[in-house]
Amino acid sequence: MIGRRLVLAAPFLPFAARAQGSDAFPTRPLRAIVPFPPGSATDGVARFVAERISRSLGQPVVVENVTGGNGAIAARQAARAAPDGHAFLFATNSTHAAAVHLMREPGYDPVRDFAPVTLTSIAPLVLMVRSDFPAADVAGFITEAKARGNSLNYGTGNIGSLAAAQLLISITGISAERISYRGTPAAVTDLLAGRVHFMVSDLASAGEHVRAGTLRALGVTPAQRIPMLPDVPTLQEAGVPGYDFASWVAVFLPARSPEAAVARLNREIRAVLDSEEGRRYSLSLGLVASTGTPEDLARFQAREIEQWGRIAQAAGLPRE
Repeated sequence: MIGRRLVLAAPFLPFAARAQGSDAFPTRPLRAIVPFPPGSATDGVARFVAERISRSLGQPVVVENVTGGNGAIAARQAARAAPDGHAFLFATNSTHAAAVHLMREPGYDPVRDFAPVTLTSIAPLVLMVRSDFPAADVAGFITEAKARGNSLNYGTGNIGSLAAAQLLISITGISAERISYRGTPAAVTDLLAGRVHFMVSDLASAGEHVRAGTLRALGVTPAQRIPMLPDVPTLQEAGVPGYDFASWVAVFLPARSPEAAVARLNREIRAVLDSEEGRRYSLSLGLVASTGTPEDLARFQAREIEQWGRIAQAAGLPRE
């Protein structure tokens, strides 16, 4: 499913801006392709960035939500876009690290088919249950899960939430049935309705419910506590040894895109997210703003692909 929204129109550019030369970048409106639906953390950061870089670039930026296939449909579309800098992807660990190990035929190569631009965000995940679930902490959750045997289930809206939950299951020895959704917002809706028992997910869709007390945060997935929930322990602290996991968002262009486009987008996106406004907005989505050079992103991605191989093996994640 593809949804399109014009983030900012700039129809009346001054003549001087139009006359900077045929080699200037950009020369027409840009497309920001997002693999997940509105309401997701990836969509939130994409729209925030798109609105602001459209001002500095002097061109509209159209955000397109291309959902399905755990992000693979959007990644394939981005990989096949014209390599001229005018279409870029807000990729995630799902599309650009996990897919190598979890998809038999993703239809694209996350390294060869893309040019890295910049990391944008790190997304800590949270183990959460509905407020009436009979467990107040991680130890109580594990005890209750084991007592229920195979009757427990959990929701996943992307590969990151799947891997985080499967890693928890693998380490603790609990059993639970997976219920898959096209995106995290739908999974959170069913968690609130009691149709699923727990999730390990980001705070973009669930944060307001945690703050309202309708969902209970039991533990966070990174090795360190997170600024959004400073009183919630890490899963390691709470007795899940060796647990350390986070999702991420990054921008990629199609391979063979002009270096000038890579450099310009890197500069503009970093200026937005490194600002005080960008850091505050990221935290409001449950993200930690984190940017760098294209070379930084290439090295980060290589490490993540290697780590996802270990996660997939440890959690027993099948290729689909």
